[in-house]
Amino acid sequence: MTSSPKKLLSLSLIIILFIAGGCDQSGKTAVSSGERIVLGQHEHAKTFGDYTIHVNALTTDQLPSDVAKTYKIQRSKSKAMLNVVIMKSIDGVDTPVTGTVLALTRNLASQVKDLKIQEIKSGDAIYYIGTVNVANAETLVFDIDATPANESTPYLLRYQQQFFTE
Repeated sequence: MTSSPKKLLSLSLIIILFIAGGCDQSGKTAVSSGERIVLGQHEHAKTFGDYTIHVNALTTDQLPSDVAKTYKIQRSKSKAMLNVVIMKSIDGVDTPVTGTVLALTRNLASQVKDLKIQEIKSGDAIYYIGTVNVANAETLVFDIDATPANESTPYLLRYQQQFFTE
């Protein structure tokens, strides 16, 4: 899948534009036990019919300080942020849509990490963000269930990333 510079810029802005409010989905923590599509090392999106699920993770110290301060996000090399976006192709144009995103995070030792997902809306953008503590050189595995609104079956993804805090 190739992404246009406009799509990449939009996704970059989604990561940076933290808008307070939205729908807290932290009460929903159980992810499905079905077979997951594993994203490759440099893969950040998977298409399922008309839907594309975009996934990215970074340490929160990479957020601009004014953005982090405005939205009360702790900037830290030891805090990772997961970002999930559900897009639907409507007449050939990718459009963000609402849905339900659940995520279970664990490290390679199978230790489960606390991750709470929130739905964030900013203009036409809709994204799902969660933060989790991370140690230096720790690899986190994110099992993600993304269910677009008006759909009954979640798309199951596994995304893995190593973080460096020093």
